[in-house]
Amino acid sequence: MVGKKLLALTALVGSLAFATDGGNAKVQNPQGVQSQTAMSEAVGKLKKAELAKVVQEAAQVFQETNKALLLLQKGQTDEALVILNRVLASLDKLIGEYGLVKLPIDVRFIDFNGITDLKLAWNYNKQVKKLVSENDFVDARPILNLLRDEIDVITTYMPLGLYRDAIKLAIDLLKQGKVDSAILAIQSALNTLEIETVVFPKPILEAQVLVDRAEKIYKVNPEGAKTLIERAKYDLKLAVALGYIRSEDELKPLIEKLNEVEKAISANAVNTEQKIQEAKQKLQEVRKEATKVSH
Repeated sequence: MVGKKLLALTALVGSLAFATDGGNAKVQNPQGVQSQTAMSEAVGKLKKAELAKVVQEAAQVFQETNKALLLLQKGQTDEALVILNRVLASLDKLIGEYGLVKLPIDVRFIDFNGITDLKLAWNYNKQVKKLVSENDFVDARPILNLLRDEIDVITTYMPLGLYRDAIKLAIDLLKQGKVDSAILAIQSALNTLEIETVVFPKPILEAQVLVDRAEKIYKVNPEGAKTLIERAKYDLKLAVALGYIRSEDELKPLIEKLNEVEKAISANAVNTEQKIQEAKQKLQEVRKEATKVSH
C-alpha cells in the first residue's frame, strides 16, 4: 500500500517517549510504550522539559567518560581527573536531585520492510512453519526475514548507580597513582550500559493511524472512513500472517469492534464516536500485546 512506511512512522512517533537528535536522546510524547520501558519511572517523576534536560545530561556524562578514558590512555592524568570529577558531580545530581535509576543515552531506529501482500504472507508463513518442523533453520531464516515488517527501537541505558560507583572508584585509584587500574574501572563503567530493543509491528501501527483518520472524517466522508477501516482490518490480518499476532482467534474481538464501527457509520448512529473509541482501546491493547521488548 502507498505510504505504509509513513503511516507506521506516524504511529510510532505518537507512541514513543524518545527520538534521536544528533545521536542524543530527546523527549517526544511520553505515551504508549512508556510502561514497557525503563523510562516509565522517569516520565512519571519529571515534566517533559526536565526529562529532556536530564537525558541530555546523561548523554554528556557518557561522552565525557570516553574523553577521560582517552586522556588517561595518553598519559594526561590531571586533565582526566578534572573531567571524572565533573562526571561524578553530574551523576550525584541525577541520582540525588531527581531520584532516577537509569536514563537513555542513545536511541536508534531500524526499519524493516517485509511482505505486505496478505496471500503471499500466508504462503511464506506455511513454508517457514514446515521448514522449522523439519529442523531446517537454514532455509527458514531468509523466509523469516521476508516476514519481518517492523520498526525496532534500540535504546542504550545508563544504570546511574552502578556507573557512579565505577567512576568514583576510578577517581580514588587515580589519586593513588594507579592509572592502569583506573582505566579498568572506567571501562567497567562503560560496560554497565544496558541495551533494550522494542519491536513495533508496522501493520498494527498502520492500523492505528487508519482508524484515527477514519475518526476524523466519518462525519463528512462516511464512505471514505469505512474504506480506511477496511484497510485497518487488512493490516491486522497481515499482522497475524507475519506472526506478530499469534492467531486469528486473538484478533476476532478487535475485528468485531471494527465491524461495529462500520455499521455505526453506515447508519449514522448517535453512538458512532463511542464505537470508535471502543475499537481504538481494543486496538491499543492488541498493539501493546504484540510489541516485544528484549534486553
